[in-house]
Amino acid sequence: MNIHGSSLNLRSRSVKTPTRVLAAVLIWLGHGSAEAQQPEAQQSEGLGARMYERYAVATDSAQASEAAREVLSAGGSAADGAAAAMLALGVTSPGSSGLGGGGFLLYWDAEAKKATFLDFRERAPGAASPSMFVEAPDHVAEGPLARPSQIGGLASGVPGEPAGIDEMLRRFGRIDRNLVVAPALRLAAEGMEVTPYVARMSQHFADQMRQDPVMARWFEADSGGLRAGQTLRQPELARTLQAFADGGAAAVYTGAIAEAIAASNRRAGGLFTLEDLASYRTAEREPLTGDYLGFRFVTAPPPSAGGFTMLQSLALLELWVPVAARRAGPRFLHALAESWKGPYLDRARYFGDPDHVRVPLAAMGASDRLDQRAQAYHPSLSMPASRFDVPLHPEDPSVAVPDGGGTSHLCVVDADGNVASVTTTINLPFGARYTAAGMVMNDEMDDFARAVGAANAFGLRGGAPNLPAPGKRPVSSMSPTIVFDARGPVLCVGAAGGSRIITATEQVALNLLVLGMEPGEAIAAGRVHHQGDPNRLRVEEFAPLSDAWSADLEARGHALQEVHHNAVVQLIYIDRERGRLIAASDPRKGGAPAGD
Repeated sequence: MNIHGSSLNLRSRSVKTPTRVLAAVLIWLGHGSAEAQQPEAQQSEGLGARMYERYAVATDSAQASEAAREVLSAGGSAADGAAAAMLALGVTSPGSSGLGGGGFLLYWDAEAKKATFLDFRERAPGAASPSMFVEAPDHVAEGPLARPSQIGGLASGVPGEPAGIDEMLRRFGRIDRNLVVAPALRLAAEGMEVTPYVARMSQHFADQMRQDPVMARWFEADSGGLRAGQTLRQPELARTLQAFADGGAAAVYTGAIAEAIAASNRRAGGLFTLEDLASYRTAEREPLTGDYLGFRFVTAPPPSAGGFTMLQSLALLELWVPVAARRAGPRFLHALAESWKGPYLDRARYFGDPDHVRVPLAAMGASDRLDQRAQAYHPSLSMPASRFDVPLHPEDPSVAVPDGGGTSHLCVVDADGNVASVTTTINLPFGARYTAAGMVMNDEMDDFARAVGAANAFGLRGGAPNLPAPGKRPVSSMSPTIVFDARGPVLCVGAAGGSRIITATEQVALNLLVLGMEPGEAIAAGRVHHQGDPNRLRVEEFAPLSDAWSADLEARGHALQEVHHNAVVQLIYIDRERGRLIAASDPRKGGAPAGD
């Protein structure tokens, strides 16, 4: 689907290349005159960018990147490599993703010259209802993120990752599934080294995690959480991985493993049945496409709101920022912040699972509506989000909003030019903080609207289209993206970080393709985030803006809020001019690329 593309005839262009629990949780969630020269966040060396000639992988875990490299070196495709990385991430980064979660794949088949989008997002169980969280208690456990939609069995949707990986391999894989699973299986059975990031996050959820018998065994005696550098073995997960290697998704959704999943979920207060698991299916959807700023952006459709938000923002930037002004600075950041406000209002009001509700994409992306938003812009002043609100008519009052990360992304490019852009998640750190058959189970139900207008953990409000219902998928921010020039794919990019996924993905792509930064610089540079509500422009402690830039933005009326960082991005830049692939992993999480 093309969302208000501005140019179908693309021209080729050269491209340069706090320690307390609450404070930690807020950091993870993202709370927490002057075109002056902005200092680089760090020098290019050490930013996690590496050059390769044949194939490349970028993930937020060095061990997962190496797993994908191993599979690619054995003749695997980008899908094989992505599957190996996903499975390994479930072992090495169990607070972010795994077989107990779900996600999206955007795949470019170089021979067929076709982009395919696979939705393996979690689904609500058959006993879910729109009011299931309305009268629920505010908290069902001690500690952070303890709403019934965030911890325990009621928080979990039926996982989609086993089916998603199976479908990826069936459609696009080239080698035996056992070879794809082997690196993750080895890491689970023999043990892997806990990274500082995983250790740090576990310390803030350790008391909740200890309530689960499997996760309780992860902790050393008298420890406040996992310890960086300790060897963590996961024998229960290894057995599930072996079953998946032997029998694919059917081994997880039926039989003994399915019975274990349903039983664990029920013990934790959930609603799963064996039928919920056996009936899970992936969905193929048409990716969203828009032509802006000299490039074609191919990205995520509903149930993600990410692709639409990004394309709307790009369309507005093309109207607001003349070519000569497309350079790094507060003027460009101001335009970015203003461009996000209206689309985030649309997310709250109109988005839901397209299999269950009508998502009016054509009306939302109509040119006259975009023009109304464009006219609300002031180049020197920050406008309230309401100035960019353009309700569709007739308005349905039932979907109006009242007044008032556990995710990983990975990119793989193989030797034949196939590209896999995958975002996979269990939602909040360590998901719902219980396990089933060794898998950390997701708490994706928090991405539904608990009630019309209620906010989730990321402050995103939901409307009636995103209320829970049997078999329904919650709205997402995940935005796996592939960008093309006139000759083919030039960039694989995506992010992890809840509501900040969209804005981070877009900024890194623009840093590289429009503002002329090198890949390592583009991914490490300071980022901003605005989601309309709350009316705050979030800036990073990790890569702070200069005092001059901050002062300029404040003079325009932006209320700056410092957070630790705005999402975690992975990218691979396809540099045809020099015949190489440049992969970069975000230093915000300490990942590393791999390739050959």
